[in-house]
Amino acid sequence: MTKRVITLGIMKLAVAGEESDVALDKTIEAATARFNQVVQHKLDIQIESFSFTGLSLTPDQNGYRALDFVQIGINEKTERKLAFMLIITDVEIAAASMSYLLALPSQLTNVAVISTRRLLDSEVTQEDRLIKRLTHLMLQCFGRLLNLKYTQEPTNYLAYVQVPDDLDTMQAFTAAQYQQMAESLPQEANDRYSEGSRFSFVIRHILSNIPRIVRGAIRANPLRLVTKLPTMIATALSVIIVLIFGGETWDFAASVSYSQLAVFVVSSFLAATFVLYRAFSFQLISTRRGQTSESSVVTAAATYLALVLTLICMFIMFGVLMYGVVVFVFPDPLMSTWTSDKDGASLAAHIRLAAFLAAVGVLSGSLGGSADSRSVVRNVLFAADET
Repeated sequence: MTKRVITLGIMKLAVAGEESDVALDKTIEAATARFNQVVQHKLDIQIESFSFTGLSLTPDQNGYRALDFVQIGINEKTERKLAFMLIITDVEIAAASMSYLLALPSQLTNVAVISTRRLLDSEVTQEDRLIKRLTHLMLQCFGRLLNLKYTQEPTNYLAYVQVPDDLDTMQAFTAAQYQQMAESLPQEANDRYSEGSRFSFVIRHILSNIPRIVRGAIRANPLRLVTKLPTMIATALSVIIVLIFGGETWDFAASVSYSQLAVFVVSSFLAATFVLYRAFSFQLISTRRGQTSESSVVTAAATYLALVLTLICMFIMFGVLMYGVVVFVFPDPLMSTWTSDKDGASLAAHIRLAAFLAAVGVLSGSLGGSADSRSVVRNVLFAADET
Protein backbone atom coordinates (compact mmCIF):
# COMPACT_ATOMS: atom_id res chain seq x y z
CA MET A 1 0.00 0.00 0.00
CA THR A 2 1.31 3.45 -0.95
CA LYS A 3 2.12 5.58 2.06
CA ARG A 4 -0.25 8.51 2.48
CA VAL A 5 1.65 11.80 2.30
CA ILE A 6 0.09 14.71 4.20
CA THR A 7 1.30 18.08 2.93
CA LEU A 8 1.13 21.50 4.55
CA GLY A 9 1.48 24.47 2.20
CA ILE A 10 3.08 27.72 3.36
CA MET A 11 2.22 30.40 0.82
CA LYS A 12 3.51 33.95 0.71
CA LEU A 13 0.70 35.94 -0.89
CA ALA A 14 1.35 39.36 -2.33
CA VAL A 15 -1.73 41.38 -3.24
CA ALA A 16 -1.56 42.51 -6.84
CA GLY A 17 -0.24 46.05 -7.00
CA GLU A 18 1.78 45.76 -3.78
CA GLU A 19 5.55 46.11 -4.07
CA SER A 20 7.64 43.03 -3.32
CA ASP A 21 9.62 43.20 -0.07
CA VAL A 22 12.90 41.28 -0.28
CA ALA A 23 13.53 41.57 3.47
CA LEU A 24 10.09 40.10 4.17
CA ASP A 25 10.78 37.23 1.76
CA LYS A 26 13.90 36.36 3.75
CA THR A 27 11.98 36.62 7.02
CA ILE A 28 9.30 34.22 5.79
CA GLU A 29 11.93 31.82 4.47
CA ALA A 30 13.76 31.78 7.81
CA ALA A 31 10.51 31.43 9.77
CA THR A 32 9.47 28.50 7.56
CA ALA A 33 12.81 26.78 8.26
CA ARG A 34 12.30 27.17 12.03
CA PHE A 35 8.70 26.00 11.70
CA ASN A 36 9.97 22.85 9.97
CA GLN A 37 12.40 22.16 12.81
CA VAL A 38 9.63 22.28 15.40
CA VAL A 39 7.04 20.30 13.42
CA GLN A 40 8.72 17.77 11.17
CA HIS A 41 10.78 15.92 13.77
CA LYS A 42 7.57 15.08 15.67
CA LEU A 43 4.94 14.80 12.93
CA ASP A 44 4.83 12.82 9.72
CA ILE A 45 4.10 15.76 7.45
CA GLN A 46 5.61 17.27 4.33
CA ILE A 47 6.10 21.05 4.04
CA GLU A 48 5.76 22.84 0.70
CA SER A 49 6.49 26.58 0.54
CA PHE A 50 5.82 28.82 -2.44
CA SER A 51 4.85 32.37 -3.42
CA PHE A 52 1.67 33.54 -5.07
CA THR A 53 0.65 36.92 -6.46
CA GLY A 54 -2.97 37.37 -5.56
CA LEU A 55 -5.80 39.16 -7.28
CA SER A 56 -6.35 42.91 -7.07
CA LEU A 57 -8.32 42.70 -3.84
CA THR A 58 -10.22 45.73 -2.61
CA PRO A 59 -9.57 46.74 1.02
CA ASP A 60 -12.23 48.24 3.25
CA GLN A 61 -11.61 51.00 5.78
CA ASN A 62 -9.88 48.63 8.23
CA GLY A 63 -7.84 46.62 5.74
CA TYR A 64 -8.28 43.63 3.48
CA ARG A 65 -10.90 41.00 4.33
CA ALA A 66 -9.33 37.82 5.70
CA LEU A 67 -11.93 35.57 4.07
CA ASP A 68 -10.93 36.82 0.62
CA PHE A 69 -7.51 35.34 1.36
CA VAL A 70 -9.15 32.14 2.63
CA GLN A 71 -10.97 31.78 -0.71
CA ILE A 72 -7.65 32.09 -2.56
CA GLY A 73 -6.16 29.58 -0.14
CA ILE A 74 -8.98 27.10 -0.79
CA ASN A 75 -8.38 27.36 -4.53
CA GLU A 76 -4.62 26.86 -4.26
CA LYS A 77 -4.94 24.13 -1.64
CA THR A 78 -7.32 22.22 -3.89
CA GLU A 79 -5.26 22.57 -7.07
CA ARG A 80 -1.96 21.68 -5.35
CA LYS A 81 -3.62 18.87 -3.35
CA LEU A 82 -2.49 20.19 0.02
CA ALA A 83 -4.06 19.13 3.33
CA PHE A 84 -3.45 22.42 5.15
CA MET A 85 -2.51 25.93 4.09
CA LEU A 86 -0.82 28.79 5.93
CA ILE A 87 -1.08 32.07 4.00
CA ILE A 88 1.38 34.83 4.93
CA THR A 89 0.80 38.35 3.69
CA ASP A 90 2.20 41.75 4.62
CA VAL A 91 -1.00 43.77 4.18
CA GLU A 92 -3.33 44.87 6.99
CA ILE A 93 -6.14 42.37 7.62
CA ALA A 94 -9.48 43.66 8.86
CA ALA A 95 -10.86 42.06 12.02
CA ALA A 96 -14.53 41.63 12.88
CA SER A 97 -14.18 41.90 16.65
CA MET A 98 -10.93 43.78 17.34
CA SER A 99 -8.89 46.72 16.07
CA TYR A 100 -6.51 44.65 13.93
CA LEU A 101 -5.80 41.04 13.04
CA LEU A 102 -2.57 39.09 13.40
CA ALA A 103 -3.93 35.73 12.24
CA LEU A 104 -7.13 33.92 11.43
CA PRO A 105 -7.15 30.09 11.40
CA SER A 106 -10.29 28.78 9.67
CA GLN A 107 -10.61 25.25 11.03
CA LEU A 108 -13.52 24.39 8.74
CA THR A 109 -11.44 25.04 5.61
CA ASN A 110 -7.97 24.05 6.96
CA VAL A 111 -6.66 27.44 5.85
CA ALA A 112 -5.04 30.05 8.10
CA VAL A 113 -4.22 33.66 7.19
CA ILE A 114 -1.31 35.46 8.89
CA SER A 115 -0.51 39.15 8.54
CA THR A 116 3.00 40.41 9.28
CA ARG A 117 1.95 44.07 9.13
CA ARG A 118 1.74 44.54 12.91
CA LEU A 119 4.82 42.38 13.52
CA LEU A 120 6.92 44.81 11.52
CA ASP A 121 6.28 47.95 13.54
CA SER A 122 8.95 50.58 14.10
CA GLU A 123 9.75 49.32 17.59
CA VAL A 124 10.80 45.91 16.32
CA THR A 125 14.18 46.28 14.64
CA GLN A 126 15.91 42.96 15.27
CA GLU A 127 15.55 40.59 12.34
CA ASP A 128 15.78 37.50 14.55
CA ARG A 129 12.95 38.80 16.72
CA LEU A 130 10.75 39.23 13.65
CA ILE A 131 11.50 35.69 12.53
CA LYS A 132 10.72 34.34 15.99
CA ARG A 133 7.37 36.12 16.18
CA LEU A 134 6.30 34.93 12.76
CA THR A 135 7.41 31.36 13.52
CA HIS A 136 5.43 31.28 16.76
CA LEU A 137 2.33 32.67 15.04
CA MET A 138 2.62 30.01 12.31
CA LEU A 139 2.93 27.27 14.94
CA GLN A 140 -0.11 28.53 16.82
CA CYS A 141 -2.21 28.66 13.66
CA PHE A 142 -1.15 25.14 12.69
CA GLY A 143 -2.05 23.90 16.16
CA ARG A 144 -5.47 25.52 15.90
CA LEU A 145 -6.06 23.91 12.50
CA LEU A 146 -5.45 20.59 14.27
CA ASN A 147 -8.03 21.58 16.92
CA LEU A 148 -5.62 22.10 19.79
CA LYS A 149 -7.12 24.26 22.52
CA TYR A 150 -5.69 27.50 23.81
CA THR A 151 -3.80 27.40 27.11
CA GLN A 152 -3.18 29.90 29.87
CA GLU A 153 0.55 29.06 29.97
CA PRO A 154 2.33 32.06 28.33
CA THR A 155 5.35 29.96 27.26
CA ASN A 156 3.18 27.58 25.21
CA TYR A 157 2.66 28.08 21.48
CA LEU A 158 -1.10 27.91 22.11
CA ALA A 159 -1.09 30.80 24.61
CA TYR A 160 -3.55 33.62 24.01
CA VAL A 161 -2.10 36.50 22.00
CA GLN A 162 -3.36 39.98 22.80
CA VAL A 163 -0.45 42.01 21.45
CA PRO A 164 2.57 41.00 19.30
CA ASP A 165 4.83 41.09 22.38
CA ASP A 166 3.00 38.00 23.69
CA LEU A 167 4.62 36.00 20.90
CA ASP A 168 8.08 36.60 22.36
CA THR A 169 7.44 34.47 25.47
CA MET A 170 6.36 31.34 23.55
CA GLN A 171 8.82 28.45 23.67
CA ALA A 172 7.32 25.01 22.97
CA PHE A 173 4.43 22.58 22.64
CA THR A 174 3.92 20.08 25.45
CA ALA A 175 4.36 16.34 24.90
CA ALA A 176 0.58 15.92 25.23
CA GLN A 177 0.02 18.52 22.52
CA TYR A 178 2.45 16.78 20.18
CA GLN A 179 0.59 13.53 20.82
CA GLN A 180 -2.75 15.16 20.06
CA MET A 181 -1.34 16.70 16.88
CA ALA A 182 -0.01 13.34 15.72
CA GLU A 183 -3.43 11.76 16.29
CA SER A 184 -5.38 14.62 14.72
CA LEU A 185 -3.16 15.07 11.67
CA PRO A 186 -4.50 12.20 9.51
CA GLN A 187 -8.05 12.76 10.74
CA GLU A 188 -8.16 16.49 10.02
CA ALA A 189 -6.22 16.42 6.76
CA ASN A 190 -9.25 15.74 4.52
CA ASP A 191 -6.78 15.40 1.64
CA ARG A 192 -8.35 12.66 -0.47
CA TYR A 193 -9.53 13.36 -4.01
CA SER A 194 -12.17 11.74 -6.18
CA GLU A 195 -11.02 9.27 -8.82
CA GLY A 196 -14.25 7.75 -10.12
CA SER A 197 -17.86 8.72 -9.50
CA ARG A 198 -18.02 12.17 -7.92
CA PHE A 199 -21.46 11.47 -6.43
CA SER A 200 -20.34 8.32 -4.62
CA PHE A 201 -17.20 10.13 -3.43
CA VAL A 202 -19.31 12.94 -1.92
CA ILE A 203 -21.74 10.56 -0.18
CA ARG A 204 -18.95 8.32 1.12
CA HIS A 205 -16.96 11.16 2.64
CA ILE A 206 -20.00 12.89 4.13
CA LEU A 207 -20.82 9.66 5.98
CA SER A 208 -17.22 9.07 7.06
CA ASN A 209 -16.81 12.66 8.33
CA ILE A 210 -20.11 13.11 10.18
CA PRO A 211 -18.47 13.93 13.58
CA ARG A 212 -16.22 16.54 11.90
CA ILE A 213 -19.13 18.03 9.97
CA VAL A 214 -21.31 18.27 13.08
CA ARG A 215 -18.47 19.82 15.06
CA GLY A 216 -17.87 22.42 12.35
CA ALA A 217 -21.57 23.29 12.18
CA ILE A 218 -21.89 23.66 15.94
CA ARG A 219 -18.69 25.73 16.10
CA ALA A 220 -20.34 28.16 13.67
CA ASN A 221 -22.88 28.84 16.48
CA PRO A 222 -26.31 28.91 14.77
CA LEU A 223 -27.79 31.05 17.57
CA ARG A 224 -25.14 33.72 16.96
CA LEU A 225 -25.70 33.43 13.23
CA VAL A 226 -29.38 34.29 13.69
CA THR A 227 -28.38 37.64 15.17
CA LYS A 228 -26.32 38.39 12.05
CA LEU A 229 -29.36 38.12 9.75
CA PRO A 230 -31.48 41.19 10.60
CA THR A 231 -32.76 41.62 7.04
CA MET A 232 -33.95 38.02 7.02
CA ILE A 233 -35.82 38.44 10.30
CA ALA A 234 -37.39 41.73 9.19
CA THR A 235 -38.51 40.24 5.86
CA ALA A 236 -39.97 37.18 7.55
CA LEU A 237 -41.89 39.17 10.16
CA SER A 238 -43.34 41.54 7.56
CA VAL A 239 -44.77 38.60 5.58
CA ILE A 240 -46.02 36.80 8.69
CA ILE A 241 -47.81 39.90 10.02
CA VAL A 242 -49.69 40.28 6.74
CA LEU A 243 -50.71 36.60 6.67
CA ILE A 244 -51.84 36.29 10.29
CA PHE A 245 -54.55 38.92 9.74
CA GLY A 246 -56.00 37.11 6.72
CA GLY A 247 -58.99 34.79 7.12
CA GLU A 248 -57.66 32.47 4.39
CA THR A 249 -54.58 31.74 6.49
CA TRP A 250 -56.79 30.64 9.39
CA ASP A 251 -58.91 28.54 7.03
CA PHE A 252 -55.80 26.80 5.74
CA ALA A 253 -54.42 26.13 9.23
CA ALA A 254 -57.75 24.74 10.43
CA SER A 255 -58.16 22.43 7.42
CA VAL A 256 -54.66 21.29 6.44
CA SER A 257 -53.55 17.78 7.41
CA TYR A 258 -50.37 17.19 9.39
CA SER A 259 -48.77 15.31 6.49
CA GLN A 260 -49.45 18.19 4.08
CA LEU A 261 -48.09 20.68 6.61
CA ALA A 262 -44.98 18.54 7.12
CA VAL A 263 -44.32 18.49 3.36
CA PHE A 264 -44.66 22.28 3.22
CA VAL A 265 -42.33 22.80 6.18
CA VAL A 266 -39.64 20.47 4.81
CA SER A 267 -39.88 22.02 1.33
CA SER A 268 -39.55 25.49 2.87
CA PHE A 269 -36.40 24.43 4.72
CA LEU A 270 -34.81 22.91 1.61
CA ALA A 271 -35.52 25.99 -0.49
CA ALA A 272 -34.38 28.41 2.24
CA THR A 273 -31.10 26.59 2.94
CA PHE A 274 -30.35 26.38 -0.79
CA VAL A 275 -30.80 30.16 -1.15
CA LEU A 276 -28.67 30.97 1.90
CA TYR A 277 -25.98 28.44 0.97
CA ARG A 278 -25.59 30.00 -2.46
CA ALA A 279 -25.40 33.44 -0.85
CA PHE A 280 -22.90 32.79 1.93
CA SER A 281 -20.80 29.69 1.18
CA PHE A 282 -17.31 29.70 -0.28
CA GLN A 283 -16.88 28.81 -3.93
CA LEU A 284 -15.66 25.23 -3.64
CA ILE A 285 -13.91 24.30 -6.86
CA SER A 286 -12.48 21.12 -8.37
CA THR A 287 -8.95 20.67 -9.66
CA ARG A 288 -8.11 21.26 -13.31
CA ARG A 289 -8.51 17.51 -13.75
CA GLY A 290 -12.06 17.70 -12.41
CA GLN A 291 -11.28 16.04 -9.07
CA THR A 292 -13.30 16.93 -5.99
CA SER A 293 -11.46 17.19 -2.67
CA GLU A 294 -12.57 15.66 0.59
CA SER A 295 -11.94 19.03 2.25
CA SER A 296 -14.46 20.68 -0.08
CA VAL A 297 -17.05 18.03 0.75
CA VAL A 298 -16.60 18.50 4.50
CA THR A 299 -16.66 22.31 4.24
CA ALA A 300 -19.81 22.30 2.09
CA ALA A 301 -21.62 19.79 4.32
CA ALA A 302 -20.72 21.64 7.53
CA THR A 303 -21.80 24.96 6.01
CA TYR A 304 -25.12 23.52 4.87
CA LEU A 305 -25.74 21.89 8.26
CA ALA A 306 -24.92 25.16 10.07
CA LEU A 307 -27.49 26.98 7.93
CA VAL A 308 -30.08 24.26 8.56
CA LEU A 309 -29.53 24.56 12.32
CA THR A 310 -29.81 28.34 12.02
CA LEU A 311 -33.14 28.02 10.22
CA ILE A 312 -34.37 25.54 12.84
CA CYS A 313 -33.58 28.10 15.54
CA MET A 314 -35.42 30.74 13.52
CA PHE A 315 -38.38 28.40 12.89
CA ILE A 316 -38.73 27.72 16.61
CA MET A 317 -38.45 31.44 17.39
CA PHE A 318 -41.14 32.37 14.84
CA GLY A 319 -43.36 29.46 15.92
CA VAL A 320 -43.28 30.40 19.61
CA LEU A 321 -43.83 34.07 18.76
CA MET A 322 -46.81 33.38 16.49
CA TYR A 323 -48.37 30.95 18.98
CA GLY A 324 -48.14 33.63 21.64
CA VAL A 325 -49.75 36.19 19.31
CA VAL A 326 -52.58 33.78 18.42
CA VAL A 327 -53.32 32.89 22.04
CA PHE A 328 -52.95 36.31 23.64
CA VAL A 329 -53.98 38.74 20.87
CA PHE A 330 -56.87 37.18 18.96
CA PRO A 331 -60.20 36.71 20.83
CA ASP A 332 -61.78 33.22 20.82
CA PRO A 333 -65.09 34.32 19.19
CA LEU A 334 -63.13 35.71 16.24
CA MET A 335 -61.06 32.55 15.87
CA SER A 336 -64.20 30.38 16.00
CA THR A 337 -66.10 32.35 13.33
CA TRP A 338 -63.26 33.45 11.06
CA THR A 339 -62.80 29.98 9.55
CA SER A 340 -65.40 28.56 7.17
CA ASP A 341 -66.29 25.14 8.58
CA LYS A 342 -63.58 24.27 11.14
CA ASP A 343 -62.93 25.50 14.66
CA GLY A 344 -59.93 27.82 14.50
CA ALA A 345 -59.86 28.20 18.29
CA SER A 346 -58.66 24.65 19.01
CA LEU A 347 -55.14 23.87 20.26
CA ALA A 348 -54.42 21.77 17.16
CA ALA A 349 -55.44 24.64 14.87
CA HIS A 350 -53.21 27.04 16.81
CA ILE A 351 -50.21 24.71 16.49
CA ARG A 352 -50.78 24.20 12.76
CA LEU A 353 -51.16 27.95 12.24
CA ALA A 354 -47.95 28.72 14.17
CA ALA A 355 -46.03 26.04 12.26
CA PHE A 356 -47.35 27.27 8.91
CA LEU A 357 -46.48 30.91 9.62
CA ALA A 358 -43.02 29.95 10.93
CA ALA A 359 -42.33 27.96 7.74
CA VAL A 360 -43.50 30.88 5.59
CA GLY A 361 -41.23 33.15 7.64
CA VAL A 362 -38.23 30.89 7.05
CA LEU A 363 -38.95 30.66 3.31
CA SER A 364 -39.65 34.34 2.69
CA GLY A 365 -36.94 35.44 5.10
CA SER A 366 -34.28 33.49 3.21
CA LEU A 367 -34.90 35.67 0.17
CA GLY A 368 -34.31 38.79 2.24
CA GLY A 369 -31.54 37.13 4.24
CA SER A 370 -29.43 36.70 1.13
CA ALA A 371 -29.15 40.51 1.09
CA ASP A 372 -27.42 40.56 4.50
CA SER A 373 -23.70 41.26 4.53
CA ARG A 374 -21.85 38.29 3.11
CA SER A 375 -18.64 39.18 4.96
CA VAL A 376 -20.44 39.37 8.33
CA VAL A 377 -22.19 36.02 7.93
CA ARG A 378 -19.07 34.35 6.53
CA ASN A 379 -17.07 35.55 9.53
CA VAL A 380 -19.48 33.71 11.82
CA LEU A 381 -19.47 30.57 9.68
CA PHE A 382 -15.77 30.27 8.92
CA ALA A 383 -13.78 32.64 11.13
CA ALA A 384 -14.77 32.39 14.76
CA ASP A 385 -11.12 32.23 15.87
CA GLU A 386 -9.45 35.61 15.42
CA THR A 387 -6.02 36.38 16.88
